[in-house]
Order: sequence, then structure tokens, then C-alpha cells
Amino acid sequence: MVKICINCNAENLEEALFCKKCGTKLPTLKEIENARREEQEEADRKWREDIRRTKEKNEALNETRRNEGSVSVYGSSRNNSEERALSIHSPELNSSSSNKDYAPPKRQNHRAKEEEKPQRNISLIIINLSIVLLFSVGALGYFYIDKEGMDINFITNKFTDDSSADKTNSKDTNKIEEIEGIFVDSNRELMWQDNIDSKKMILSWKDAENYCDNLFLGNYIDWRIPMKPELESILDTDNNPAIKEGFENISKTFYWSTPIKSDSSFAWHVFFGKGGGVDYEDMKNLNSVRCVRNY
Repeated sequence: MVKICINCNAENLEEALFCKKCGTKLPTLKEIENARREEQEEADRKWREDIRRTKEKNEALNETRRNEGSVSVYGSSRNNSEERALSIHSPELNSSSSNKDYAPPKRQNHRAKEEEKPQRNISLIIINLSIVLLFSVGALGYFYIDKEGMDINFITNKFTDDSSADKTNSKDTNKIEEIEGIFVDSNRELMWQDNIDSKKMILSWKDAENYCDNLFLGNYIDWRIPMKPELESILDTDNNPAIKEGFENISKTFYWSTPIKSDSSFAWHVFFGKGGGVDYEDMKNLNSVRCVRNY
């Protein structure tokens, strides 16, 4: 891996502390490692906090349901007590007590409800455990996808079967491939910027994002900064520059990709010089940009 000077864009050895061309101080491996570790610790802390909040929410829901069940049972007991008191003090009921056909109120339904209560509690426990499991799996899946810089479109395309890929390749892309300054990847249905700006433009991440949002190329306006898996898909370490054959305007430098986290000040970048490589750095630094769009 080499270090690229943000001032003069010169390539330096990995162990270099200052740029050999202009003398600008280069970031150390320890600084990069510390930044990675802090990002990982913050992500782990947020994940644990989400799990804790979910657990507290489910416990509160269980407590509310238990209280509602207690009110129902106490209410039925109070009604039975009132009926017993009424039967003692009511003359009509006392006179009818001598009747042979008179039978005491049945408590069969109350006993049936008491027998159903344990079964209802077991059902609630099973439902709550299922909710906790679903929340946990969802949190873990979101954490992994966001950490790797993936999105659902990339995951879907990755596991598409061969027959679907053949149908995609059967599309008529001849007219698209003839557009000047654009490279078409028909397998992934992506169009890449390949004009002179993609070779000479050096911008901070924010300026690169604005540049792609306002790019008008090939009569298209929906350009964007590529995601990390997309930018890696055109990396070819067997070539020098380390990029897929077909591109014409190439700078042997780092190209911006998406942030490593949604609230991070660091973003992924891919090196297309000899040997290639993937790393991340502060968004305030300067890198090349190659915009992309879906078609």
C-alpha cells in the first residue's frame, strides 16, 4: 500500500512520514488504526444500546399485559362477592332458598378462566421472545450491511441466478456504449463516468458529492458517488493502473466512495495505482472522483 500526499498527489512509501516531493506530513498507520478502532467501538456501543432499549420496551409491555390480566380476575372476584352479599340480604333470594329447585350460582366459568390464564401467559412469553429475536436479527443485519457499505440492491444483484443475468445481458446497450465519456458495465447495469474530469479532478468528499449531484453527462443527471462494493467491482489488481479494461481516463490515485458510517467523518476510497487497494480517510482530504449511475 502507498500513501498519497493530499497536497501534491505524490505517491509515497507506506512507512514514509513526510511527502518526498513537497514535504507535507503524511498520516501515520497508528492514526489510521485509532480511527478505525474508535469507529468500531462507537458502532458496538450503539448496537448494545439498541438491544437494551428493545429489552426494556418488551419488559414494560409484559408488565402492562400482566396488570391488565390481574384487573380482569379481581373484577370477576368482586362481582361474585357482591352476588353473595346480595343473596344474604335480599328477602326474595332468601325466600327462594327454601325452594328445592334452587341451585347455588355456578363457578364453572371462573375456574375455566383461571385454568386458561397459565396458557395465556405462556403464549405471551412465546410472542415476546419472538419479538426480541426479530429485533435482534434485524439490528445485527443492519449493523453488518451499514458497516460494509452495502445496500439491498447490491445484495440482490449479487445472488441473482444465471438465467436472470442472461436476460439482463440481452438488453440493447449498443447505443449506451457509444456515448463519449461513459463506460457501461452491463453485468451490474451501471454507467461510469469516464471523461477527462475523472482523471484530473481532485476534490474533498463533500465537493465530490456536490460534483456528482450536479453532473450532466450523456444527457443524464442522476449521477452519484459510487458505493464501496460498486467501486471495488472495477478494481483489477492484475492491471496497471489497477482498473478493469475499457476505461480510458484513469488517475493512479485514490477515488472517493461512500462514508464508512452514516454519521462518520471518514469515507471509503479505492486506490487504482499499481497493486490497488481499499482504505478510508478523513473526508476533508482530497481525492479523485468517478461518478456512477444505474440504468
